[in-house]
Amino acid sequence: MLCVFTLKYSSVETNKSKIDQLLQKYQEGNCSLEEIEWLQQALSTTDTSEQDAIDQALVASLLRPSSVGKMEESRLKIILETIKKQIQQGKEDNDNLLEKGGEDRMPIQKKTIISIRWPYWAAAACLLLFVFSVIFWQQQTSHTLADRHLAGLEDTKDDAVQPGGNSATLRLADGTVLELDKQASGIVMGENITYENGQSIADALSKQGQQMDPSKAMLELTTPLGGMYQITLPDGTKVWLNAASSLKYPMAFAKNERKVILLGEAFFEVTKDSSRPFKIHSKGQEIEVLGTTFNVNAYPENTAIKTTLITGKVKLSNDNRASQAIYLQPGQQSTNTNNGNIQVANVDTAPFTAWKDGLFYFDETPVSDALQQIGRWYNVEVRYKGEAPQTHFYGRIKRNKSLRDVLDVLEEGGLHFELSKGQEKNILLVTPLQ
Repeated sequence: MLCVFTLKYSSVETNKSKIDQLLQKYQEGNCSLEEIEWLQQALSTTDTSEQDAIDQALVASLLRPSSVGKMEESRLKIILETIKKQIQQGKEDNDNLLEKGGEDRMPIQKKTIISIRWPYWAAAACLLLFVFSVIFWQQQTSHTLADRHLAGLEDTKDDAVQPGGNSATLRLADGTVLELDKQASGIVMGENITYENGQSIADALSKQGQQMDPSKAMLELTTPLGGMYQITLPDGTKVWLNAASSLKYPMAFAKNERKVILLGEAFFEVTKDSSRPFKIHSKGQEIEVLGTTFNVNAYPENTAIKTTLITGKVKLSNDNRASQAIYLQPGQQSTNTNNGNIQVANVDTAPFTAWKDGLFYFDETPVSDALQQIGRWYNVEVRYKGEAPQTHFYGRIKRNKSLRDVLDVLEEGGLHFELSKGQEKNILLVTPLQ
């Protein structure tokens, strides 16, 4: 099953009635070329002041299984891969793209015109939706969202499950635990420890560092469920820590190496230092770099560690197989299973780093993986009625949306959600729609 696919277009409040009519005609195969061109023009203007409303309305556009008809899922995936390649190459060869649909596609005017003012990816994504005639225009205004209910919670602002945000604790070498400011986004390690604006966190930290070997005085930055935080390490390396994660590091790195311990997920922007390799230890795996950017996903509940390289070069090895190291190139991802086998694949890195920039980015992401991300960010326990649905999501959703807004979108993909209060956290029950 193919689900949510998003792109951005401008709000067309005054033309919604006409747009609704044309979309209905298009789904029935009765839209003229002129009407298609008008529709595309209406959706192609931009207005940043209405961007949130745009995102909310467009994220409801999806590929419905009932609309696809006889089109096989495998063929839809081929179409999507073709579109991705077209986006990367910056092409707008619509005729070739339409031909990829095969004889099973819905009736459509062959020479659909995409405005050249559109970004390549927006044109291709819109064409994908038009080709399969499955655009679903949902008029989601603020009062519409307020009228929708999640079972088990009353529809009030106080009961809405809000998104996560900046939240972390810092454990010092002497065991003292400090709650970090939620209004700050990160801390900076130096002679003292400060927030990014220069405000000192605790005067005693510098004295503590003088009493111990700085390279052995270990600190630990920890984010809770629904939290994230950034840290600049003593060498200038920047680390973004995702929800439910922890990073152990020394007050100062040793002269011959820079070593940290990660549990959970983090994005690293390592400062280059050829004399001191940077090493990340996580769940029996060691990553060694000199200067590069990459993402590591090493949550304890996951069956594998995923390392995604953006720039530079990294060396990976297991604790018990140090001599069998492998090297990653930019655009590659390693999957290191619990039995020590490491597989490498070329990937689009964007979905694996988008969390750092405030996005859920789903690209053929299994429902279980997508909801695992959502569960961590909104601090809810995800449960399934029966087996987890064998469904994949495509699309992007801002992480600053309330849980209600996110579930409104995902429900359009053939899932039903019931949210109830548990003893320690809310419980999200997932049921496939029949």
